Amino acid sequence: MINKAQITSELKRSLDLMIPFFDWDEALLRKSYAPGKWIAKEILLHIVDTELVLHTRARFILSEPYVQIVPFDQDKWARTLAYKQRNLALARRLWTVNREALIELVDLVPEPLFGREGKHPEHASYRAWDVVNYVESHARHHYGQLLAIRDGRPWPSPPPASAE
Repeated sequence: MINKAQITSELKRSLDLMIPFFDWDEALLRKSYAPGKWIAKEILLHIVDTELVLHTRARFILSEPYVQIVPFDQDKWARTLAYKQRNLALARRLWTVNREALIELVDLVPEPLFGREGKHPEHASYRAWDVVNYVESHARHHYGQLLAIRDGRPWPSPPPASAE
């Protein structure tokens, strides 16, 4: 079982770390960390949509154990849901409120309930804790990509050159 205080702290920390990216200027939002990869704006909107889905999944699993979880195709969502045209200020508000509501949920729901499982066709075990933990690790993953875009470097960073 994951420690509620620890995951809440991590969720709040990544919320604070991610907010500044929503305020980037248009030129930076149109950049990517590598050719053919999502631009910063698409990454941010992917985070918003993914967290909405994950938060909903956590609520379903907590309230209706063994519920059937429906996977989604992130690339289809990006194409279909107009990521390049969406309003980033609105997305920021949506993401912030959603993250704050998830933090509240973790604070209020008794810890043992987070051990409840849903049925996900791609995972043998899919507990509410797994979903909540993935919210934070998913944000950290994309945080690294956004830092690479900001710094004008590839992601992941190449390993250091050998000293041989």
